[in-house]
Amino acid sequence: MNCKNIPRLFIDKELKLNARIELNHNDKHYLKNVLRLYNGDFVKIFNGLDGEWKASFEREKNYLHCIKKIKNQKKELGPTLYFALIKNHNIRWMIEKVTELGIEKLVPIITERTNNKNFNEEKAFLHVKEASEVSDRLTLPRIEKKNTLLKILEQSQKNSDILYFCNESMEDDILQNQLKNFKRKKVAFLIGPEGGFSPSEVLLIKSFNHVKPVKLFNRILKAETAAILAISIFKSYQNI
Repeated sequence: MNCKNIPRLFIDKELKLNARIELNHNDKHYLKNVLRLYNGDFVKIFNGLDGEWKASFEREKNYLHCIKKIKNQKKELGPTLYFALIKNHNIRWMIEKVTELGIEKLVPIITERTNNKNFNEEKAFLHVKEASEVSDRLTLPRIEKKNTLLKILEQSQKNSDILYFCNESMEDDILQNQLKNFKRKKVAFLIGPEGGFSPSEVLLIKSFNHVKPVKLFNRILKAETAAILAISIFKSYQNI
């Protein structure tokens, strides 16, 4: 099997030479019944701590045998995304794509215009796990519990140097201009719900001095599109 075609799995267990990793039900089903791997086929595994390892699939015994370390662990720094809850299928798509693009932390928020107030953390974890596996990440983004707008503004003021408020106002400066002289800082993005933030919420957001209102495009974007575009623009400047 070509090295590029070897499947990757996130394994939440210690990885070291000759370790035998017992598979959970979902991973066992994936390797056996979806990928149809045979005994002795290779799998690349990572846990966010111990680098990436090449492992041999022991089909009959349902475990992976670590045989060689192929990547050392490294920090994968990225921005935080504060996002208003939207429709479930749109959330899944957004989470998968920003994970592939290198988001570091995901924080769902409740706003005045939030229609869907449910957030399934277990499903979100599966989405980031799958996206991390296919995108060659060595870490998984952290997923925090949903919170209110006021709480995340206070939280981001403590944890971030800048919170880019992806506003719908055409009068705001474009994000690219804000990033021209980008220096490594703790950066976060705030994305609103369908219909945008209410006028009172906009006033609240702008009352925090670490907030920078920006526009992403010369059109109104859907929430999930805005999130993906914002992270894409930021990563293009971060990697220069």
